[in-house]
Amino acid sequence: MQDYPPGLWYYTIFEGTQGGLVMKCARRNFLKGTAGFLILPRRLIAGSGETPPSETVYAVAVGVGGQGRADVTAFLKYGRLIAFADVNPISVERTRTVVPDAKVFTDYREMYETLGKSFDAVVIGTPDHWHALPALQAMSAGKHVYVEKPLARTVEEIRALMTAAEKHRVVTQMGNQGRTFESNRIFASWVQKGVLGRIQEVHTWVTMRLLDSKSHLPDLAAGEAVPPGFDWDRWVGPAEHHPYSRYLSSSWRAWTPYGSGTPGDWGCHLLDPLFTALELGAPKTVQAEVTEGWDRARDGLAFPNSSRVTFEFELPNRKTLKILWHDGEFCKQVPRPPMLEADRDLGNATYKPWTAGAVVYGTDNTLIYGSHGANGCRIIPEEKMKSLRGAGALDIHKSLSLGDHMKDFVNAIKTGRRAGSDFRTAGITAQTAILGSIAIRNPGTKLEWDNAAAEFIGNRDASAMVKANYRDSGKFGRLEI
Repeated sequence: MQDYPPGLWYYTIFEGTQGGLVMKCARRNFLKGTAGFLILPRRLIAGSGETPPSETVYAVAVGVGGQGRADVTAFLKYGRLIAFADVNPISVERTRTVVPDAKVFTDYREMYETLGKSFDAVVIGTPDHWHALPALQAMSAGKHVYVEKPLARTVEEIRALMTAAEKHRVVTQMGNQGRTFESNRIFASWVQKGVLGRIQEVHTWVTMRLLDSKSHLPDLAAGEAVPPGFDWDRWVGPAEHHPYSRYLSSSWRAWTPYGSGTPGDWGCHLLDPLFTALELGAPKTVQAEVTEGWDRARDGLAFPNSSRVTFEFELPNRKTLKILWHDGEFCKQVPRPPMLEADRDLGNATYKPWTAGAVVYGTDNTLIYGSHGANGCRIIPEEKMKSLRGAGALDIHKSLSLGDHMKDFVNAIKTGRRAGSDFRTAGITAQTAILGSIAIRNPGTKLEWDNAAAEFIGNRDASAMVKANYRDSGKFGRLEI
């Protein structure tokens, strides 16, 4: 077998009628003691008299607006979508143009019950507050599940999804597409080979701005008529109920009952390469600064317009790793690396088009990367990059990619392995992103996280935000693993 860089995902190819790929993971702090293989459904095993691995994977979708429809389009390259559920008639009609023969439902539970064993997987692209329930119910029925990042809106929901993935042994994939990029594995290889030395501090940023939700709070109070055919009560579902507003439905990421702010939106892209490379667990502390003038008692329905969040991780060598997150106006405060060439733009103050990236400071070298999966990672300055390459320090195996993210999910179903962003590892990144989301709702306070107890030490207000706190669980469902 090819000697791949230590700690990376790697393939083992078997010969025979079934073939297959087995994927092993170096995230041993979380996966220690868990099984390395998934149980294939009988219909996906060659020689069973049913559908062999080379044939079609059938799926349904829950939530097909925006990114949900993009996920459907991605899935159609590798499988067949037989039905979808959505409460917004506009999203339904737009998706009909993509899959005109698919059955349409308003309630995903009716879809699950009606179609029963005729599908293998579920693709979930709803707003954050509707991720957990359809995913849990699908897994309990033995269905494979693809869920958009950040996996869920709360830590409680994320942990439920991680536990369910382990219990039901189905294929799971979080939609942080960069996890399957070759650049993600290149970055991990360089870190684990010691090219950077000991990583001391990381600065990340994304200049993309969410809706200025605070300024639209008066618009919510004014009220609006629900558009014809839009089932608003079901859109709100288990979350805190507010009357319909176009600002809530179209820019839900910017509102605390339904989204998780910019850290939740982008944390699973920008932070994830660090979790892959360093095998990080949960942060020890998290502290946020936010837009001046934001007040939780008055503005708590709206996320702050911009933030800087400091995460502190306690490493096995007893050293502390500090990761600083910047979004919105705080991006301008990302320090310029002194070794970056004078004529190079870091990109931290470019808003149209938006930019995202990170600077990783090590004791030996400094590296920068882009938005998804450490895209475009390079040692700075360029002369140092050339010198290391010339010395062979950056050599890795040339084929580390898992293919595109949805293809990886479908292939994992067919072959009985874990997908690259399996909930049991992706959830660790997602939890940290959500802790950042909680911190920006408690600005100016250094929150100490007790990972075992899943609470902030001595802070009841912040700890309350860890919970899902569903309304009307009899109607919409509860967290059942």
